[in-house]
Amino acid sequence: MKRNMVPLLGIAFVVAIISTGIFYGLFAGKLRSSSDIPGHAVVVAARDLERGTVIQSSDLRVSGSTGILTGSFSKPEEAVGSVLMTPLKAGEPLLAERISSRGSPTGGSANGMVPSGMRAVSIRITGSDGLLSLLRPGSRVDLQAVSDRDNRVELRNVLQNVEVLSVNPPDANSNRGAGAIVTVLTHAQDADIVALSDAGGKIRVALRNPFDEATTTHRALALASVFSNQSVPALNTAAANSAGAKSDAWEHPVQMHVQVLDVSDAAFAELSSRLASPASAPSPDALWRVDAFRTGEDAAKLIQSLREKQELEVVSTGRLMAGVGRPISYRAGSAPYQLRVQFAPELVPGGAVSLRVKPEITAPSGAGVATSKYDAGVPPDSSFLVESGAKDPEPGKLFPERSWKQRHMVIFVSAFSIQQSSAVAVARTGREH
Repeated sequence: MKRNMVPLLGIAFVVAIISTGIFYGLFAGKLRSSSDIPGHAVVVAARDLERGTVIQSSDLRVSGSTGILTGSFSKPEEAVGSVLMTPLKAGEPLLAERISSRGSPTGGSANGMVPSGMRAVSIRITGSDGLLSLLRPGSRVDLQAVSDRDNRVELRNVLQNVEVLSVNPPDANSNRGAGAIVTVLTHAQDADIVALSDAGGKIRVALRNPFDEATTTHRALALASVFSNQSVPALNTAAANSAGAKSDAWEHPVQMHVQVLDVSDAAFAELSSRLASPASAPSPDALWRVDAFRTGEDAAKLIQSLREKQELEVVSTGRLMAGVGRPISYRAGSAPYQLRVQFAPELVPGGAVSLRVKPEITAPSGAGVATSKYDAGVPPDSSFLVESGAKDPEPGKLFPERSWKQRHMVIFVSAFSIQQSSAVAVARTGREH
């Protein structure tokens, strides 16, 4: 019996040795490999940084990290010059999602980039809880300001077709109470209107179809007028005729949809073939042209068709409104390279209205700067192109946030007169600056 146990003990001993080797190979090897994970360089804040800081090399340092941190930077120079969109604590890793992107190929703003002439404004949204789950970066909304004072509720449609940059859900610990924080992109001349509406009242949003660019006349509404028999609810006549409201009335208001386009040779030829003859040839030193499209030409449809064919790209867009004695300007670029197009409705003999279009480009010249100007008149209800033959500055100097792949920069404008009731003051969408 004892003799029979010896082989069994030997087999058991061999099995134990093999099991021990397998265990060591599987688990000890993993433990050793986990301790040998190489470190990765990660850029972190060298000190506490506030929101809006233009990042300098002295604001950052390199720290080691085990594993790979998605969205981080390995070299400080990769982030220098960007704008910090949220505060950063000392030693906290800098992530791409927390800064403005300097390399946006389209000049868009969904990734935090603020194009030239625009402003990012954060507002607290109330009364639109059902829409918050539908809002995304890139959504288009209308902003409505609500005032409830002295038992009088009033609403004004402040801005239309505004782009959403970001949406933060309501903060239960906020001192200002409930309401989501939504950051929107506005023109520089509209930023103060949005900020004042947010500070002195409540702002609601109305979600738009992304392909709907139509706008309506800006107006103010009183709650009492909603229950009245007025076909077009508005503030009562007494309020509209008061000294303050009267000063905001517009004379012959004209609204303009301005689009800066990057067009191919084929698209440029197609657009040129649809233009009427210019009212006057540009002077040799100005090299500007302002040409209206032929009567009956659906210019907006033509632009959309060329866009779908990828023959043109929209670089920048904006909506402006001007009236007689109240010009408005579209601006792009920063000194010393600047583009400015002024729109100024003017009365002409016979009581008609002409829309004066005054483009100009400023660029360095020798020890100073030189400005190329032009002045043309077009009907207030028309679509037209503004073109510059000036070689300097190049489009890339006016819009450095995008890469110009094609050759021509043209400005497409759709203008139309606004018919207003004498009892309603038209809200300002911009002012000469």
